[in-house]
Amino acid sequence: MERIEGTKKWDATAYWKEQDFQTSARHHWIFTHQLGYLLHPKIAVGSNPLKIADVACGNAYVSLTSSSISSKYSPHGSAWILDLARQHPQHEYVGLDITPAHFPAAGNLPPNIRLHVLDAFAELPSEHVGAFDIVSIRTIYSAVIDNNVEPLLSNLLKMLKPGGYLQWAENDASTLTARAPEGTGMDAMTSVASIQKFFSRHQGKMDPEWLHNLRPTLERHGCEVLADDTVKPFPELSRAWSDNLLMVWIGLPARLPEQAIPLPHVPGLPASLSRQSLGDLVMQSAAEASQGAWAAMDQRVVVARKTG
Repeated sequence: MERIEGTKKWDATAYWKEQDFQTSARHHWIFTHQLGYLLHPKIAVGSNPLKIADVACGNAYVSLTSSSISSKYSPHGSAWILDLARQHPQHEYVGLDITPAHFPAAGNLPPNIRLHVLDAFAELPSEHVGAFDIVSIRTIYSAVIDNNVEPLLSNLLKMLKPGGYLQWAENDASTLTARAPEGTGMDAMTSVASIQKFFSRHQGKMDPEWLHNLRPTLERHGCEVLADDTVKPFPELSRAWSDNLLMVWIGLPARLPEQAIPLPHVPGLPASLSRQSLGDLVMQSAAEASQGAWAAMDQRVVVARKTG
């Protein structure tokens, strides 16, 4: 399906540059609160010094706030580096991201943590080839276009030493669903969730097939898959989930023209959409959230070991 005329072309790099600290903080906290770990239990860390990479690392600050929220859980992402470094200070950590827009100054980081710019889909710099014992990547879904995960996956595996571990964690956006207690309205939230999934799939060209097939894809690359876990959204985090998504949804109307555009006849979609009508739906969704409606998606974690 062609991009709908009048809408802005999807730019994953620009999107992630726009994300602020608060949005990232909520996202990291929800993700790791549900998982309950920094490294999957199938990954053997041990006491010997390791070199660990966090790809798509973000801003490195989230753990400073999240640790005050709950000492039991620590966030992932570049925040994941900070918390893991506290637990295992003997290791060397490298955070990699396509943009330095959210990096703190190098002088503000612990001596065993370094942050660098890396386009994980482009040719891998030689200094990263075969350099890491563990590579972690999370929530890169929106950057995988046309189901083409191979350039990214190839680079992640090249980064690993033989016997190294890859931990890949994602929000499965194809499972985004609105839900509510019996008797609570969620019509607007259901509509916005359907709109987001439609535009992600057809405008942003984000196909979930690569994620659903990540296990066999890794096996075809000669990896031993140690875990392939799906975590359903926790109802007790319903308001956190909705607040996080609402902050994303608030930015959606600006991507539409003021004049209404017709939409395809797809179940769950309105007949047409404009900047104003989508803004109204988002505000109505916020009202529904205050009454207990919420939207969320599954989380997927795949852990693999590079053989050889």
